[in-house]
Amino acid sequence: MSILTRGSELAVNAIPLFVKLRRLSMRSYKTIPEEEVEDIKARFERLGPSFIKLGQMLSCHYDVLPPIIAEALSHLLDELPPSPTNKVLNLVKDELGGSMEEVAYWDPQPIGAASLAQVHKCNLKNGPVAAMKILRPGVEQVIDEDIRIMRFLIKRLPDTQSFPIDLKDMVDEFSTNIIKELDLLRELACMRKYGEGLPVEWEVKVPKGYPSLCTKNILTMTFHNGQRLDRAVPALSRFRRRFLALSLTKTYLYKFLKDGMVHSDPHFGNILIDDDGHLVLLDYGATCFLSEKIRHKSMLLFWGLLRRDISLVYSSLASLGVIQGHVDPMAIENEIYDFLEDYLHRPLGQLSLPDMLKDMVSQSQIWGIKIPKPLLYQVKALSMLEGTLHTLDPNIGFEELLDESFQEVTSILHLKPLLMMELGKEKIKQAFFDISMTVSVGAGKKTEEKSGGISRLSMAFMFLLFGAGFWILPQGAHFYWFALWMLMCAFIVR
Repeated sequence: MSILTRGSELAVNAIPLFVKLRRLSMRSYKTIPEEEVEDIKARFERLGPSFIKLGQMLSCHYDVLPPIIAEALSHLLDELPPSPTNKVLNLVKDELGGSMEEVAYWDPQPIGAASLAQVHKCNLKNGPVAAMKILRPGVEQVIDEDIRIMRFLIKRLPDTQSFPIDLKDMVDEFSTNIIKELDLLRELACMRKYGEGLPVEWEVKVPKGYPSLCTKNILTMTFHNGQRLDRAVPALSRFRRRFLALSLTKTYLYKFLKDGMVHSDPHFGNILIDDDGHLVLLDYGATCFLSEKIRHKSMLLFWGLLRRDISLVYSSLASLGVIQGHVDPMAIENEIYDFLEDYLHRPLGQLSLPDMLKDMVSQSQIWGIKIPKPLLYQVKALSMLEGTLHTLDPNIGFEELLDESFQEVTSILHLKPLLMMELGKEKIKQAFFDISMTVSVGAGKKTEEKSGGISRLSMAFMFLLFGAGFWILPQGAHFYWFALWMLMCAFIVR
């Protein structure tokens, strides 16, 4: 298909799709008819691989899209007819060259075909059966042309400011993400890192790659015989289902808190139950990484949610995001507290943490808080994880599993002291914030002016004392000094 033909197709079909999305108001998302939601989803699927992946990326953006639309896009079908066998085999031979001699037999019939790649079984000369993931021939060129056409069309769309997300920014984000997914050497590295350090007793397996049979367009890995999770569930006992659900949750938290890795697509199609009854996690193309700071702040957010600590949830959310413009901190705090009170006082079993996080993210623009994009992928992954656990057992409580997993993983990774330290920091910051707000309210009164001066002086002295302690004391004593300093601050604040 020529670029002019494809450009005409996208002009006819993509522009109405963008206009339809643009009309949807964030405040009226609950009234969007189901048939309109299905029509938007179907349009993305009809437009081909680029738009299927674009829709999957947009499904993370609960901050700018109506949640009902974002949820529908997360279920876009990513299964297409396979590419012609001769073209795929020629690509394999060209890419692997002499290394192809290590392959005794290559099955021309794929065991799975998605929008970007398809998977074939092969037998290696040294015995084992392997799985070879191969990018569709010419898919990079198709994606590149589609991105160029998207950028061309967006410049000609009228009144793009009324769309809830910046369309140029959307295409730039998509371009960055799709480049990562089209690099199978990156996926090899992510797969290897994800499999490192997982406790054997959790019974979770990650495929191992064969580097000599891997290129940017080909990923060869160990083949795991098993059933897709949703199809294997009926044969599992209730006890086994709970064990596997707990193992899956612990694995997700372990890799996130240890390495900042988020498997962005933990749905049951990417999870097998093998012949040994173990979990096998597949597909690492959409893996993303979060910085240490975001990991620690997210850890506090999890803790606050699980402990129903509204003050901690508020401070964690505010520190994770970026406060935009000239907003009134007290007004924002009051709105967030009102939102959290509604959720966190619901009984156990009637609260979906991922749904609450999605609603928080969707409200963030109204509150004037910009949420970092990596955190959006984490929220989506948690939502998909909850759905997968529901597939294992509808009666399993995600909040209960998350709490139990959080306790065990933070102990294994020795994060409890760090968690206590971060908790102390947040509590002290909140206490100082409360003092400063109290002082500013009574700034016009003489008696309170004096009190405010003393408070500011006390704060300056305590921070000076804290810095001096860290400078003088050896590194091993820093934690104990911090704990003592916290007590002193709490006493002064009280």
